[in-house]
Amino acid sequence: PVSGFASTSPLAPPPSSAAPANPNAVPTSTALRQQAIEGKYSLDEFLDEVTAYKASRPVALQFKPNRSNLWFRFKGTILQKTYKSAVFFTLFNVLLCVKVHLNLIPLFRENMEKLDKLWHMQMSLTTFILAFFLNRGASVWNDMNSFGRRIQGRLNDISILCSTHARRDGNGIVTEKAQKVLDTIARYKRLFPVLFYSSVVKSHEILTTDSALLGMETRGLITAEERALLLEMPERQRHHAVIQWIGNVMVQACENDDVFHQRANLHYTFLDKMCQLRATYGSVPDKIDDRLNMAYAHFVQLLVDSFLFVTPFAALADMGNFSPFATFVLTMFFQGLLDLTKMFLDPFNNEGQGDDGDYLVVNTFIQEGNAGSERFKGLTKRFPSIWG
Repeated sequence: PVSGFASTSPLAPPPSSAAPANPNAVPTSTALRQQAIEGKYSLDEFLDEVTAYKASRPVALQFKPNRSNLWFRFKGTILQKTYKSAVFFTLFNVLLCVKVHLNLIPLFRENMEKLDKLWHMQMSLTTFILAFFLNRGASVWNDMNSFGRRIQGRLNDISILCSTHARRDGNGIVTEKAQKVLDTIARYKRLFPVLFYSSVVKSHEILTTDSALLGMETRGLITAEERALLLEMPERQRHHAVIQWIGNVMVQACENDDVFHQRANLHYTFLDKMCQLRATYGSVPDKIDDRLNMAYAHFVQLLVDSFLFVTPFAALADMGNFSPFATFVLTMFFQGLLDLTKMFLDPFNNEGQGDDGDYLVVNTFIQEGNAGSERFKGLTKRFPSIWG
C-alpha cells in the first residue's frame, strides 16, 4: 500500500550519530577498485559529493571565446597533451641538422628529394583522414553529453508530473499520502543516476561496493531493506531495479484515490516518460561499446605516426635550419588532432584520455539531478486558490 512507502527527508543531512561505513565490509573482489579511487577521494568524501545538491563544477571545462583568453590557456588543452611529442620530434630534427651539417649521413642528401615527395603525398592523405576522424570523435562526445542531459530531463519530467497531479487539501497543501509518494520517488530519482553511472564510468565503480551502499543508507538515500535487495543483484544492473521501483510506486499510487488527480492520464504519460528514460540511458553503454571500428582507429594511428616520423627528415629537406620550428608546429597540430579525437572518444575518461581535465564530469550530472529531484516538489508544496 501507498501508506507503507518509506519517507526519508531528502534535504536533511545525515544524522551525526550514524555509524561510519565499515572498511572491513568491502569484499575482496572490489578492494582494488576502492584503492584505485581512494588515491583521490575517500569513500565518504566521494559519497558526500554524489549526494550533494549543488554542482561543484560545470560538466565540461568553461572558457571565454575571446583570443586573449584562449591563447593563454594550457590546462585541459591539447597543448598539455601534445607538447612532449612535439619536443621529442623537434630534438630529433635538431640532431638530424647537426649530422647533416657535419656530413655524417651523406646518403641523406642524395635521397632528400624522394623523401620530400613521399612526405607531401602523405600530408594530404593524413590531413583528409584526420578531419573525418575528428568529426567522428566529436559526435561521440556530443552524444554522451546529450544522453546525460536527456536522462536529467526525463527524470525532471517525472518530477513535475507527480508534483502537479499530487492530491491536495482545501488549502492547496499536498496530502500526507501524496507527500510520501513524492518523497519516495524523489529519493529513487537521486539513487538511479548514482547506480547507473557506477555501471558505465570506471571512476565511479567504487559506488557498487557494499561499503558504498552502507554509506548511502546512512545518508538516507536508501533504506536497510533496499540495501539488502540491491546486494542480491548484479553490481552493474542495480539501476534497472531502481527504475522498476519508481514504476511500482507510481502503479500503486495510481490505484489509490488519495494520492493523485487524473490518475489515468498521469499513468499513461508516466509510462511514456519511463520508456524514453530507459531508451536514453540504455544508449550510453551501447555508444561506449560501438563508438568506433577498431581497424579505423588502428589505421589512423599508423598513418599519423608514420607521417610524424618522416616529418623531421622532410622538414630538413624543405626548410633547412628552419626545420626544427616547422617540426614542432607540424607535430603539435597533427598529433594534437589525433589526441583531441581520442579525448572525444573517451568522454568519461574511462581510458585516461581526459586525464588533463577536459572530460564530462559525471558528478555534475548527478548533483544537478539531485537538485532537480527536489525542485518541483519543493516549489509547489502549496498551490494558490483558483476558486476564490
